[in-house]
Amino acid sequence: MSILKDLKLSHQKKNTQFILIDNKGKVLESDSTLFKVQALSQISDIHPFFLSIDTTTNNQFTCVHLDIMSAHLICDVQLKQVDNNTLIILSDFSKHYNSFQSLAQSRNEGAISSELVQLNNQLLIEKESFKNTFIANFGHEIISPIMSIMTFTNVLSKTNISKEQQDYINVINNSAYHLKAMINDVLDLSKIETGNLEIINKRFSLKKLIRAIETEYRFRCKQKGLSFKINYDDYMPNYIVSDKTRIEQVIKNLLDNAIKYTEKGIISLEILKIYRHARNITFSIIVKDSGSGIDKQDQQLIFERFTRLENAKQSNGVGLGLTIVKEIIALINGSITVESELNKGTILTLNIKTRTPLNNITERKNKVEKQITSSNYKILLVENNITDQLSIFKILANNKDFYLDIADNGQDAIKLVKANSYDLLLVDYNMPKLDGLKTSKAINKIDKNTPIVLITGSYINENLRQFEGKYFKRILNKPFDEETLINSIYMNLK
Repeated sequence: MSILKDLKLSHQKKNTQFILIDNKGKVLESDSTLFKVQALSQISDIHPFFLSIDTTTNNQFTCVHLDIMSAHLICDVQLKQVDNNTLIILSDFSKHYNSFQSLAQSRNEGAISSELVQLNNQLLIEKESFKNTFIANFGHEIISPIMSIMTFTNVLSKTNISKEQQDYINVINNSAYHLKAMINDVLDLSKIETGNLEIINKRFSLKKLIRAIETEYRFRCKQKGLSFKINYDDYMPNYIVSDKTRIEQVIKNLLDNAIKYTEKGIISLEILKIYRHARNITFSIIVKDSGSGIDKQDQQLIFERFTRLENAKQSNGVGLGLTIVKEIIALINGSITVESELNKGTILTLNIKTRTPLNNITERKNKVEKQITSSNYKILLVENNITDQLSIFKILANNKDFYLDIADNGQDAIKLVKANSYDLLLVDYNMPKLDGLKTSKAINKIDKNTPIVLITGSYINENLRQFEGKYFKRILNKPFDEETLINSIYMNLK
């Protein structure tokens, strides 16, 4: 008890001042912890605040700003009656209020700016709406040709071609990846600016997500002649509660950046546990590369919009990738840091605070094994875009494990499901009349056991995520390459 008492007294000596005044406001005594007060002076002479309050009654005030003797204090003030006198207790919470104000300002700055625009100029709102609608529609329309380029360059690369032709294909393929990344960045920026980038926290397997990312980026690195290493900490849980889409997005963005600025050497992805207590966990996502690196004086500039460094201008891009990563990471309760040295590579570290699920989950056996043990899976593709139909058909045709049916719309898909048994359905989200969600709901009434993978080239409303796991297994964003599509199918087969 004496230790606690000593600690309490020590805290009060540093942060709390007591001033005793009489009923006429004259200072009788003060300990002058926060500022000096002369005995017999008037309390109203210390600060105008004391003119506005009734010192003859018990009262309490919070977050009072006091500029006294060149010191700016933010205090909680208590008034207590003691005999015929008044005791004023000043508790200094400047650090607390400043920290709270800074955090609130940081989180609300974008929303406040958006509100001011809406209130002050209706014309600007209409222009903004037109811009965002145009960007979303443009993004959707350009996805199909990008996926066709990616699909058929991959198909062509597996034919009997010369080394020179293979080099040309690699250039085309890399350009398609860069174009895909730039479009996604512009769409994301539009969502962030309008406050429509929603965060959906739910349980998912981080380990399973990392396996899927590994498949895609091992292939990407191999195309460029780079080594790819991955490390998932044994002390990390398999499942966490967070926004799966956003975590996948920021990891891929960092890996895309690493591949872009690395001509030879190694790219690595690490998932490391930092701290865990009960269900609370803090972990790191670390992406390292052996690329061109960043000068120390420029390291914070990489997070600014439309900023590209001199040593990066020979590469494709519009300077949005890391800006979007930083803003998304802030929304999911995380932070990002950079370590780099010119010509020696870069390390980008994401630290994320989140939780683990309430109940323990036993992870199901990886269904990729079905690739070895089974064959002739029957897949139904529900897609109204002929180019995308052909792209997906060519991808699955190269793999002898699949038999494919195609429906041009949701109504035809429902008829085929009634008449046939399928191992998996690939359903496009953006279809006329009956969209992918409505189609999935209708099919679930007929057959709840056949898994559905929703595919989309639109920047969909994040509210759709609430139906993931209920009406469909997962959402697969276009454009996707062969490895990503095949892996998604194997991991979701019934």
